[in-house]
Amino acid sequence: MKIADNRPSSKIEQVEVMNKPAYDSLLGTKSIPLLYLRFALAGIMANAILGVAAVVDGYFVSGFQEVEVEGIGIGFTVMVITRMLGVLLGVGAGAVISLRLGKGKIEEARGIMGQTLWFTLFFSILLAVIGVVFENQIMTLFGASDEALPYAVQYSRLLWISLPLTILAVVLSVLTNIDEKPVLSMNSWLVAAVVGGITEWIMVTKYDMGMMGSSWANTISQSIPVFLIFYFWFGKTKLKPKMKDMMINLKTIGEVAWTGFASFSSLFMMFIAIIFFNNMLQSYGGGLHVAAFTIQNGYITNMLALAALGGMTGLQPIISYNYGAGNLDRVKQAIKMGLIFTVAFFVIVTAILIIFADPIVSFFSVGNPELQKLGIWTTVVFNCLFTLNAVSLLISGYFEAQERNWSATFISVSKMLLFMFPFLFIFPKFWGVEGIWYAGPAAEIPGLLIAIYFMKKEFKRLKDSNVKTVRL
Repeated sequence: MKIADNRPSSKIEQVEVMNKPAYDSLLGTKSIPLLYLRFALAGIMANAILGVAAVVDGYFVSGFQEVEVEGIGIGFTVMVITRMLGVLLGVGAGAVISLRLGKGKIEEARGIMGQTLWFTLFFSILLAVIGVVFENQIMTLFGASDEALPYAVQYSRLLWISLPLTILAVVLSVLTNIDEKPVLSMNSWLVAAVVGGITEWIMVTKYDMGMMGSSWANTISQSIPVFLIFYFWFGKTKLKPKMKDMMINLKTIGEVAWTGFASFSSLFMMFIAIIFFNNMLQSYGGGLHVAAFTIQNGYITNMLALAALGGMTGLQPIISYNYGAGNLDRVKQAIKMGLIFTVAFFVIVTAILIIFADPIVSFFSVGNPELQKLGIWTTVVFNCLFTLNAVSLLISGYFEAQERNWSATFISVSKMLLFMFPFLFIFPKFWGVEGIWYAGPAAEIPGLLIAIYFMKKEFKRLKDSNVKTVRL
C-alpha cells in the first residue's frame, strides 16, 4: 500500500498495524489459498474419516433386524448431541481464542482454552447422568416406537456413559486446528476410525455381540481424539491448560457459548428436525421409512454434513485470526476461496452420490429389497441440493468467526424455523410420506438466498472498510 510521505507518522503506523499480524503466525502470513486448502482439506478429511467409520458401522448394522436398525437410528441421536455440544464449545472457543491471538493477547487466549476444557468436562458429566437416569423417557421423546424402545435404550446407554469423553474429543479436535495443527487433528480421527472398524468387526463378527458390538465400537472410536489433551499438556503450544483454569469465569464461558451458538443452533435445529422426521415418518410411512431415514441421517447425509462442517471449521481460524489482526484483505480473500472450493467440491460429491446411489444404498440394505428401493429414492431426493446447505453453513461460520453472532445465528436458524418445519407439516398434506422427504431440500433454496443476502452486504462492508483504511 502506498502512503504519501507528508502524512503524520502516527497515521502511517496505524495503517501498517492494521495490515500485520499481532505476532508471528502462519494464519497471518501464509498464502491464503495454500492456507485454506491445508486447513479445509484436513478438516474435511478428519470428518470424512468419521463418516467412513459410520459407513463401516452401517455395513455391520445392515445385517440386523429392521426393528434393531430403527432402534439404532433413534439411539444414534445421542451422537448428534455429542457433535452439537462439541461444536458449541469447540467452535465458540476456537473463534474467541483466534481473535485474541490475532490481537496478541496470548495469555488471555490460553486461559480461555483451559476454562473451556474444564467447563466441558463438568457440564458433560452432568448431562451424562441425566441421560442414563431418564433414558427411557428420552428415547421415547426422540421417536422410538414401543417395539424399538428397548433396542434404542440398549444401544444408547454406552453413548450416554461415554458422553464426557466424546464431547471433549470434538472440542479438542477443533482447538488443535486453532493451534495450527490440522493434520494432527485429522490423524486423531483416522486412528479412531481404524480402531472403531477393527473393534466392530471383532465384536459383531467374531463374538456375535449384535447391536451392542456397534455401540461399543462407536463409543471407543468417538472417544479416541480425547487423547489430544496430551498434546496440549506436553506439546509445544501457547495454549497449555492449567489447574488454575478450574476457577471458571462464567462471563468467559458465556462469550464462548454465544460465539459458538450459530453452529450449535444449526445442529440443534437439525436435532429437533430428526425427532420430527422420526415421529412423522413413523406416523405416515412406518418403520421402513424410519429405517431409510437411519441410512440417510446416520450414514449418507451424515457424511456430507461432516465434510461441510470440516470445511467450515477449517476456514474459521483463518477468518478469526486475520479479522482480529485487522487484515481485512486476507479475510475477504479467504471467504471467496472458501465459497469457490465449497461449491466445486460438493457439486462433484453429490453428483457422484446420485449416480452411484444404487450400490451405495445396497451397502446398508443387504437382503431387504423394499429398503433398497426406498433408500435409492431417498438418497437422490434428500441430498440433491446439499451444496446449498454447505454454502449456507460456510457463510454462517464466517460471521461466527468474527463474533457477529446475530447474523450467524439468523442464517443458521431461519432456514429451519421459517421454511423446513412449516414444510414438514404442509407437504405431507399434498404428497403424503413423500412430502416429508421433500421438506429438507425445498428449505435449502430460501435458506441459501438469505445467506447470499448477508454475504453481499459483507463484501460491500469489507470494500468500504478497506477504502477508509487507505484514506487514513
